This record gives sequence, structure tokens and C-alpha cells, in this order.
Amino acid sequence: MKRLPLFPLPETVVFPGLLIPLYIFEERYKQMVRDLLAQGEDQRRFVITLATAQGFRAVGGYVDLLAASENPDGTFNIVCRGGERCRVEGVGVFEKNLYQTTLDIPWPLERSARSEEIVVAWDAMEAFRSYMAGFADPSALEEAIANLPDDPLYQASFLCVNLRVSALDRQALLEAPSLIARLELAQTLMRQGSMAGSSAEA
Repeated sequence: MKRLPLFPLPETVVFPGLLIPLYIFEERYKQMVRDLLAQGEDQRRFVITLATAQGFRAVGGYVDLLAASENPDGTFNIVCRGGERCRVEGVGVFEKNLYQTTLDIPWPLERSARSEEIVVAWDAMEAFRSYMAGFADPSALEEAIANLPDDPLYQASFLCVNLRVSALDRQALLEAPSLIARLELAQTLMRQGSMAGSSAEA
């Protein structure tokens, strides 16, 4: 089975469709970038998973390397695009360059009827507008929402990365069994955040 480079990162959870800028400074991951750039553009894929004090999570997300700029000191600024989630299994250390690798094991998100997903996504987006009141410029927020793709999958990604929650909460969103479950959990987290904010103001 094919292996992919594994990049455990703190505070980083990958969702489909979103751009992820990264600064690469560790030698092993600089080598990873060089190795990816040596491959064809359609082969420049690796996996990001959330790193915690207890290790890294067994579910991560595919990312495709879109652009890389090497700095004079040998570090890199790269831009990746998030893809679907995957299992992080069979982890080992790459023999030559020390960065970790994982088996390529997709874990597709369960999808429901499009009409059902659209309704739940609409409800979640309405909740998000209320949740962000006072924290985001309304016109900028509406512009961002208007530019989202029609697929509820990418609308859910937008919500997941913009919620003011912990990385572990975002990981729970990633690990939700279905897209509808992900959107419903996002609404639950928004309600909890709104209640916490109201309690703090009281």
C-alpha cells in the first residue's frame, strides 16, 4: 500500500477545500517539501494530523502542495489545499530523511441526500451569522458566504475553521461520521459558545 508523508502539527485541523499557508523550518520537513517538489504536480500530496501532548490523532486530512517558495535560509513558505480526511495508520519514520509517513487510507465522510444537506447547511449558516455578530464585519462576512461553493461540504469547512473553538473541538468536527453530523455539531458548539459569552457578560 502506498505511503504518504505525515506532518503532525499543533492547532491545525484540515478541512476540504481550504487553503493552508505554512512556514517550514524543521530540517526533516524541509526535506519533505523538496521531495514533494521533485514529484509531478498531481503527486504532491501529504497528510496533516493534529499533534497533541499525548501524541497525534489517528484521523488527519489530505493536503495537496500548491506552491512553495524557498527562503535564503533554506526554510520554505508553502500553500496547500485541504482535501478529505484519512486514517493515520502504519506510521513509521522515512528511512532516508527522518520525517514520518502514514499509509494512504481514505476515510470518506458519509453523505446524505443533497436536499437534506442543503437544509442543515442553511440552518448552520444562519446560526453562524448570529454567532459572529459583534466579531466580524457584517458586509465582509456576507461577501465571504456569498463566494462559497454550492456544495454543503465546503460550507461546512468554512464554518469549522472560523468557529472560535479549540483545536480538539475542530478535531471532533473532522471526525464526525457524516456531513450532517458535522454541521449539527458545529451548531452545538456555536450554541455553547454563545451561552458561555452570555454568562461571561452577566
